[in-house]
Amino acid sequence: MIVAAVGLAFYLSSGPAALAALGPIEVIPQDIEITVFNETETHGYPLFTPTAQPAPHQAFAPGQFARQQRIVQFRQPAAQQMEEVWRGPTVKSGMALVKDHRLVVNLRKGDNIVRCTDVAATIDPTSVRFVSDTDPVGTFVVEQNFEYDLATAAALLRRYIDKKITCVDKDGGEVSGYLCSHDDSGIVLAETAPRADAPARKTQTLSRDDVRAVRLDDVPKDLFVKPTLVWKLRTQREGKHHTTLSYVCGHVKWDADYVAVVTPGTAESGDRLDLQGWVTIDNRSGSTYRDAGIKLIAGDVNRVADPWAPQIVENVERYGLAGGIRFARERVASVKVFEEKEFFEYHLYTLSAPSTVREQQIKQLKLLKAGGVRAERLYVFSPTPDSSFEWSAGRDPDPHKVAVQLVFKNEKANAIGMPLPKGRVRLMQQDTDGDLGLIGEDHIDHTPKDEEIKLKIGYAFDVTAEQIVLDTKRPAPRRQIVTLQLRMRNHKDEAIRGRFVARMRDGQNWTITDTTAPWTRESVNTVHFDFVLGTNEEKTITYTVDYTW
Repeated sequence: MIVAAVGLAFYLSSGPAALAALGPIEVIPQDIEITVFNETETHGYPLFTPTAQPAPHQAFAPGQFARQQRIVQFRQPAAQQMEEVWRGPTVKSGMALVKDHRLVVNLRKGDNIVRCTDVAATIDPTSVRFVSDTDPVGTFVVEQNFEYDLATAAALLRRYIDKKITCVDKDGGEVSGYLCSHDDSGIVLAETAPRADAPARKTQTLSRDDVRAVRLDDVPKDLFVKPTLVWKLRTQREGKHHTTLSYVCGHVKWDADYVAVVTPGTAESGDRLDLQGWVTIDNRSGSTYRDAGIKLIAGDVNRVADPWAPQIVENVERYGLAGGIRFARERVASVKVFEEKEFFEYHLYTLSAPSTVREQQIKQLKLLKAGGVRAERLYVFSPTPDSSFEWSAGRDPDPHKVAVQLVFKNEKANAIGMPLPKGRVRLMQQDTDGDLGLIGEDHIDHTPKDEEIKLKIGYAFDVTAEQIVLDTKRPAPRRQIVTLQLRMRNHKDEAIRGRFVARMRDGQNWTITDTTAPWTRESVNTVHFDFVLGTNEEKTITYTVDYTW
């Protein structure tokens, strides 16, 4: 009798009444983690984001794009034109991997319809991955729909074509009728419902400027207020499930921004830099990430163009997968700092405490601070080669001026010694009044530790240089001997460290047969001469090159 009672109780607890007691299915957010990638160049758009709309300043009007395309074709070589035709335009875009932990309650055995809102509007639905941590084997998604036809005014009116609506004018008057059509300028109403056997209907047009409101009977059930993932979820275990949702979304990027305050020194001691680095996260994904664990990937991640993306969607100006580790709240620190470590062939920067990244927000977080960085200031003269042959691709854009560079080593002995993500560097210096003034800007690429960094500040005002061809000979049909002279004059009140960069002709064999100063090879076609130049002094270096081809 006791066994029968227990069996009956079990049957009743799992019957229709028990299932009804479970209540409606709910999806409750738990915690979230976002891994942001720096912007990457791709041929074509790498993400399929059906809800993403180009910003007004990023979109091309058809005629404007045609004019821009003609300009590009005029300036680019034929090979590059063909590459753009076949592979799509080169764009810079950013993306993020979102890892969202949610609690799904009141699931029934079998198939369930689960609606997951508060996902990024720029989600790539082809990248969605759902896992039940409670029952990873017996619970899976049978069918997924991404609903992004949102309940906007235009979408609602589209659904009410040939249905009755009521328009309210500015004075409170009401006009009812059956909606025939609508656009930005007016609404057309008919007196009667459409019928196949009815005569032509009488219509009237209401100006949109005169319509204060439109009253509808109800909201169509197939419209959503927010972008929503709708799953047919099959499970063998009823009740609540701890789940993990991951997906890739677009229009999220991060950049590194550096500010270096320069304290001038001498030619012998060098300058000193106080370097600060900031992470700048730009979120335009259409979602807010509250108290999120934040990770940043620094590196050039290979991405391919999405085959579903339109050829011309937008001109993205500065927008930049890795499985993240579930955010542990035990690790929350009082100060938010980034912890750096290697990740595959990239570098991963993890924020030590959660932070909220809001939609349409640019957030800055401190990356590093280093004081007393030793830097060498170089005055570099880099003229073009000595003939009309094709110049080297890395030549100085203004070969008649002396460029000023700051060169320092990214090492622990020099107060840094950490992988530095690519980004913009602003250089500042205090003037005689103690105010900071901007003296130049430059960009650095991803730089590993123990590597040298060169920052170009600008061009020197009080240092001039020139290159003179002293002699040229042709002792044989495919041989030429050229003698050149490099001169630099220092009009400053202090000594400087100078550098002559000599670029040889491309496509020819060369040998320096005679020189008045030692030189160092930089590359296959480039050498340089280093020296110290005192105040109001001139430095002259003469060298002879023997070319054969």
